[in-house]
Amino acid sequence: MQVHRRMPARKTEGTRYNLHPLTRPVEAQRLQVGDVVVPEPGCPAVITSIRRTRTDVVCRVRYIWQLPHETPWPLERLARATRIPVAVPGEYPKPQPQR
Repeated sequence: MQVHRRMPARKTEGTRYNLHPLTRPVEAQRLQVGDVVVPEPGCPAVITSIRRTRTDVVCRVRYIWQLPHETPWPLERLARATRIPVAVPGEYPKPQPQR
């Protein structure tokens, strides 16, 4: 069982969630399912699906506090070269594989 490090209060705002992860800008065309994007400060969301066209990337996401059975919602349509903040590795524990 992987134990994740304790989050400092400045990152959680009193919740149990890391609302302010360290991020790096990534081009929309490089996004992957499972990446945590931060479209607005304090609102990290996990990418659940991606649809790419020749010019755009459309992602469906779920806020990190939403339950897995809740319906993902569409993130704004992004041009392939648009840079969006993505949480760096280590900010969130890896999801456990489904058995």
